[in-house]
Order: sequence, then C-alpha cells, then structure tokens
Amino acid sequence: MPFLTETDYEVQIRNWIRQIIIQRKEDVQHQAELAAQAEMESYLRQRYDVARIFSATGAGRNALIILYMVDIAIYHLHANTAGDVIPEMRIIRYNAAKDWLKAVAKGEISPDLPEKPDEGENSEGGTGNQIIEFGSNPKYSERY
Repeated sequence: MPFLTETDYEVQIRNWIRQIIIQRKEDVQHQAELAAQAEMESYLRQRYDVARIFSATGAGRNALIILYMVDIAIYHLHANTAGDVIPEMRIIRYNAAKDWLKAVAKGEISPDLPEKPDEGENSEGGTGNQIIEFGSNPKYSERY
C-alpha cells in the first residue's frame, strides 16, 4: 500500500497540474513516490525506524514526512517531464526538504518519529555489548 494518498497532493499542487506532469500515468507518480521515499529513508535510517514510519496509514502518518515527501515527489515528477524547466518554487521546496532531512540526520532537529530499536538486544533483555575498561595500575616508585 502506498504511503501517500491522492489527497496529500491537494495541499501543494492542483489536481489538473499534477495530471499534466504525470501525463495521466499513475505508474510514473508511483515511481516518483518510491524514489522520494528511498531518498528520505537514506537520511532517516540511522536514527529512526523507517519501516514503521512508512508503513503508517491515515492519521498515524507524520505530517512533516507527508509534506516533504510530496515536495520531493513533485520535484522528481517535474524533472521527469522537463528537467531544464523545473519551476523555481519546486526547487526551493525540494532544497528545503533536503535541508530538513540533513538536520534530522545530524540530530539538530528531533521530529516525532519512532526511534530505531536497539539491534544488539538478545533474549535475556540485555544489549549484548561488552564493557571494556582501559587503564593501568598506579605507578610505584622503588627508589629510597
């Protein structure tokens, strides 16, 4: 099931314009959405559970993820039709989406997204990590 719905686009682009840029081919729009999702996952994967983020439906989806995913998808759709004539607003919104994703990846912004679970958990509930202590014994002087 796709993450975005048809109504998600209505906030940012008129339906008749969207139909023109996808050339009435829904598979083109679907491919742009998949590319946008993959691009977003590449930034979010280190800190967040991308499987849970993009499997959410309805009101369980994060509004910022929807907003920026639509921006990225529309940018890719415009690039598909005429790469040299992308509207300036789409370039600005695409760059804003990338800047937000970079800030999230660096930890400068903390959106309300499900955190990535610890991968090292074992059946006893521990993390499976070993504690290593470095150091040496105190120095003794043998001089009298």
